Amino acid sequence: MKKLVLVGIGLLLFIGCKSLNPVATTSDIDTSLRTRAVQQQIEDKVLHFESLQWRGQASLEQKRKRQKVSVTLRLKQGVGIWINGSVIVPFARVFITPKQLQFYEKINRQYAKVDFIQLKKLLGARVDYEIIENIITARPLNKHSLKRAKLTFTQNSYVLSSRKRGVSLIWTYDSAFRLISQQLSDGETFVRVDYDSYQRIDNQWIPEQLNASLSGVDKTVKLRLQFKQMQLNGKFKMPFEIPKDYTKIKLH
Repeated sequence: MKKLVLVGIGLLLFIGCKSLNPVATTSDIDTSLRTRAVQQQIEDKVLHFESLQWRGQASLEQKRKRQKVSVTLRLKQGVGIWINGSVIVPFARVFITPKQLQFYEKINRQYAKVDFIQLKKLLGARVDYEIIENIITARPLNKHSLKRAKLTFTQNSYVLSSRKRGVSLIWTYDSAFRLISQQLSDGETFVRVDYDSYQRIDNQWIPEQLNASLSGVDKTVKLRLQFKQMQLNGKFKMPFEIPKDYTKIKLH
C-alpha cells in the first residue's frame, strides 16, 4: 500500500498545440541582462491558470522497482489535485488537498487518509500541497527565495541560486525563460525536477514531460510524467468518494 501512496505523491513528486524542448543555444542567452530583468521575465512567463487537466503516463521508481500507469490528472489551483490511475482498467484514485492526501484502490478494496505531517514520516522527506502543485506546473518551489536569488550564466541557460537558513534552491531557465530544472535541499530533503518539454496552449507554456526525484534520509523516489493531452482552464469535476464497504488501512 505504501507504493500506492508514493504513486499519489509522485503524480503529484504536466486548439493546436506544438511541443518544444526548452534547450537554448549559446546565442540565445543574453548575458548583459541584470538579475532583476531576468526575474521579471520569469514572473511574466509563469503559468497563470484556474484549472488544468492532463492525460498520459506515469512511471514511478523506488528501490529499483518501477511501476507504470496511465493517469488522468486534474488540478484546480489552491483547491485540489485529482488523479485517476489505470492499467487497462481504473484501479486507484487519489485526491490531494492543502490539508491531506486521500486515496482508495479497487483491487483490495482499501483506502487511506494521511495529512502532510504523517506523509513526512512515511517518506522521510518534507512535502506539502504547494510543493506538489508547483512541481506539476513548473512554478518555482519558493517564489520568495527566487526574488533574492543570485544570477549566473551557463553556455545556454540562466541560473538563479539562493541559500538561506540551511535551505538551498537552484533554478535553471532557458532563453525563453521556461524552467529547465529546479532543485531544493534543506539537509533532510532533496528535490530535483527536470522539465524536458513543454506545449504552448493559449500563449502559455505548460509542462509536457518531467522527471522528478525526491530523497529523504533513507528513501529515494523517482517519478517520470509524460502527458499527451492537455486542457487549460476547462470545466471539469473532481469526484472523490470512498466506497462505504472499503477497509481503512494504516500506513507505516
